[in-house]
Amino acid sequence: MDKIKETFSKLLEKIKNMSKGKKIAFSVLTIGIIISIVFTIIFFNKTNYALLYGNADPSDTPTILAKLNEKKIKYKIEDNNIMVPEESVSELRMELAPQLTGGSQGYEILEQSNTFGMTDKERNLKYKIAMEGELARNIMILPEVKKAVVLLVMPEEGNFFKEAEKAQASVTLEINTGKSITKDQVKAIVSLITGSVKNLPKENVKVLGVVNGKTVDLAEGLYNDEEDNVSSAIEKQQQYKSSLEKAYEKKILNLLSPKYGDGVKVAVDLDLDFDANEKTTITVDPNHVIKSQEISKSSSNTAPGTTSSGPVDNNMTSTYNTSGTNTQSSDEKQITNWDNGTTNEKTVSAPGKVKRISASVVVNNEEITEEERASINNLVVAAISYNQSRGDIISIEGAKFNNTSESAAAEEAAKLAEEEAANKKMLMYKYIGAGVAGFILLLIILISMRKAKKTKEVKEELEGIDVLIDEKVEPKETLKPIDFEEESESSHIEKEIKKYATQKPDQVADIIKSWMAEDER
Repeated sequence: MDKIKETFSKLLEKIKNMSKGKKIAFSVLTIGIIISIVFTIIFFNKTNYALLYGNADPSDTPTILAKLNEKKIKYKIEDNNIMVPEESVSELRMELAPQLTGGSQGYEILEQSNTFGMTDKERNLKYKIAMEGELARNIMILPEVKKAVVLLVMPEEGNFFKEAEKAQASVTLEINTGKSITKDQVKAIVSLITGSVKNLPKENVKVLGVVNGKTVDLAEGLYNDEEDNVSSAIEKQQQYKSSLEKAYEKKILNLLSPKYGDGVKVAVDLDLDFDANEKTTITVDPNHVIKSQEISKSSSNTAPGTTSSGPVDNNMTSTYNTSGTNTQSSDEKQITNWDNGTTNEKTVSAPGKVKRISASVVVNNEEITEEERASINNLVVAAISYNQSRGDIISIEGAKFNNTSESAAAEEAAKLAEEEAANKKMLMYKYIGAGVAGFILLLIILISMRKAKKTKEVKEELEGIDVLIDEKVEPKETLKPIDFEEESESSHIEKEIKKYATQKPDQVADIIKSWMAEDER
């Protein structure tokens, strides 16, 4: 602590001993340094404010300010807009949302009113008003929504003889300036309302948006699923086709780039079949297979007669024997069921099958030879798995590329990059120059202070010498060379003192300092 005081006192002493010009320069430098430090501190500690609530309802403003004061959060009020530090916006909105009414009443209306003696119609009306207020508050949590108004149509419940009517709802949103609400956010609002109100289909919810004084139907075509699905399917098909074409182009370029470098351009077009086909094939086995067979035989003796036989059908034979006095008959029956074997084969073709490939290759050479053309063709055939039966096409041409636009774009990009780098360097040089200038100025002041101190010490030494000889040092009279100066006692003492001071200046300085110290006492 004593050392600091000593240093500070020495600094003050040096400042007192400065000339008027040096004091002014030192003051200007000190003020400049202080201003720079203050500016830097303010710049890096500057608080960025963001909008918490714009055009807040007068009934909500005291609640918001009380919450901010309670949490000791800095805030600003500009044009009826409450601004808070940017990093605190989300947290404060989440905390304040349940407490703000936005000028509308929620479920608290049910707690405040006396239900004794209230009719069902009055009770239902209060419940509807409370529901509208609660839904509006929840919607206003969205940062894009400045104000929300919800109106509900809640019909009476049906009975056994009458089916209940569907509820309806309309939402009016006032969008903050410079903001826009997305389709997904509108769907979320509709989902919130349909989930809160009984017997309310999403088709019966209307959402209107007020933007810059214009009213827009935000729910129009919101749930046209069929169109959305078709559009999404087409978009996915195009993305798949584009990615597959790029994959083929990359394969071809990987084969041709080692030889031609940037002197080759490739384009591939695919004809894809996105239909999902299902095919069932039934194959009949030509070889008959016995499925079942039934054989029955019978015989009998009858009166004398003759023997005869005859077919009954293809599977039956009857025999009659007549001899002598006895007649014998036999009956044999055979039934055979044949089965032809079948094979069922079911084939499902996934969508995205390649129907045809068209590949075009352009080489940066107007006079391409047939050998080169054949070589390129073979490489492309291998890259795309060429299939002549499906109608694949390969086109190879030679042409001189015009790289003027690409070169100009590259030059422009390089120029912009150079300008940006130059600006960065210039800014850096400015900072370095300012630092160097400040350092040089400080160095000059320190050197000037040091010189002033040395001059003062020399002056004090000379004054001490004058005191020592007790008379002023007068210039010696110039004599002619032939004359001899008679040295007096005082001049002799003066010469000796000067000689001693020249040979031992440190001791002389100590003597003078001791004299000055005695004078101060």
